[in-house]
Amino acid sequence: MKLPTVDPVVAVLVSTRRPAGPHRMSDARPDPADEKASLRKRAAAVRATLATGDPDAAERLAAQAGILMDIARPLAEAAGADAPVVAAYLPIRSELSPLPLVAALAAAGLMTAMPVTPSPGNPLCFRAWAPGDALAEGPYSTRQPPSDLPEVIPDVILAPMLAFDDDGWRLGYGGGFYDRTLAGLRAGGCRVAALGIAYDGQHVEAVPTGPYDMKLDGVLTPSGLRPSGE
Repeated sequence: MKLPTVDPVVAVLVSTRRPAGPHRMSDARPDPADEKASLRKRAAAVRATLATGDPDAAERLAAQAGILMDIARPLAEAAGADAPVVAAYLPIRSELSPLPLVAALAAAGLMTAMPVTPSPGNPLCFRAWAPGDALAEGPYSTRQPPSDLPEVIPDVILAPMLAFDDDGWRLGYGGGFYDRTLAGLRAGGCRVAALGIAYDGQHVEAVPTGPYDMKLDGVLTPSGLRPSGE
């Protein structure tokens, strides 16, 4: 697929970003848990292979920092914020690392943040964090910003994944943290853009979706931005 130029994508994200409604969620049908579980196993194996075979992917992803700046800055300006906030994640397993990208954004003057994992059934919160800042132990063998760092509301959320499709549906690990987070922020009136981070090879024909899955605005890969279809 030929990637579009970023300017039209930014215009769409900034001009149409509004609280989530039913059109941002999956069709109201039972969650296809078995279908998701089967795809997770296959997608995890694919991602592990991609990670092993492409050790320079994170650096190429970092080269896409300008795309995120073009998206985050107008959203922050519209919200009256002093600086854009981009929330990423600390990679685990074979997830594509956004850390070189985070470093590039921080060097350009953007505020960067990381999620704090809550108890099951609750949304994520985000605390300001940049490379070199301290980290604390989190649940599920994760690391996260310590509680003394300020909580922030992101303009852009970068989400890890196992797989994605052209329509912007993301396959995660099944905890629902990002879906609850996006639903809550958008319902509260926050103009937040949600972008997945993935290898191009994590693309699948269709991700099975349930009633509470939230659609991404696009997926950022080492090759560039893949905006979601409507």
